[in-house]
Amino acid sequence: MWGVTLKMKRLGTLLLALTMAGCVPLWEDEPGWDASQRVELYTRLGLEYMAQNRLASALEAMNDALAIAPGDSTANHAMALLKLRLGESADAETHFRKALASDSGNVGARNDYGSYLCGKGNWADGVYQLKSARDDPFNTEPYVSQYGLGVCLMGAGDLAGARDQFRAVLVVQPDNTTVLYQSAVVSYRLGEYLSARAFLERMFGAGGESADSLLLAVRTERKLGADDLAAEYAAKLRGSYPGSEQIRQLDVLMSNTGNG
Repeated sequence: MWGVTLKMKRLGTLLLALTMAGCVPLWEDEPGWDASQRVELYTRLGLEYMAQNRLASALEAMNDALAIAPGDSTANHAMALLKLRLGESADAETHFRKALASDSGNVGARNDYGSYLCGKGNWADGVYQLKSARDDPFNTEPYVSQYGLGVCLMGAGDLAGARDQFRAVLVVQPDNTTVLYQSAVVSYRLGEYLSARAFLERMFGAGGESADSLLLAVRTERKLGADDLAAEYAAKLRGSYPGSEQIRQLDVLMSNTGNG
């Protein structure tokens, strides 16, 4: 994370000015800026543009960063994320690899690269990247890697492994509704319906209700033979998410006589 130093305060002030002005090369007249500061500035500016969905401006800023330091790990990581937004996956992979080649301890890049690989079905390589990030002794947020690894393992069919990763995350993030939902999903797929119910109840208690979680609650309660509860969740789904794809799935589910 950025240290609270005078240099970084100046950098943040200049970043704000550049963003408001909508142009990049103002720093050229700033005395005393070295190459690393300029790379950092352009990278952060590019990320700010990405957050505003100003992708052409983001690309310009990140190209400027990489023109100064083609091997900079943070700049390559940021460019990889932008290339994914632009649908240029081959370029994104190239920048992910450059980011990790110049700094193997860039756990953020490793997490994102691993999740990207898993998203395209490259389970083995994705798992490798996420395990490497999780096990890095300097990873200050290993639960982020554990969550990504859990999602990847679930996609690869290792449900027990995914369950273990999600539960490890919940030790430090007990009210994380995203992780509670994934824990419920993997428990349901393992046939552990009481466990799935418990995770869903925790999720709802934490304010994490969604169309997907309500549909899963209907499925879970039907598996447990609790038809009254299933009907309550179904009514809540219909009332809260009219016209959703989940309601279409609910109609198919409720038309089945078995506990599907």
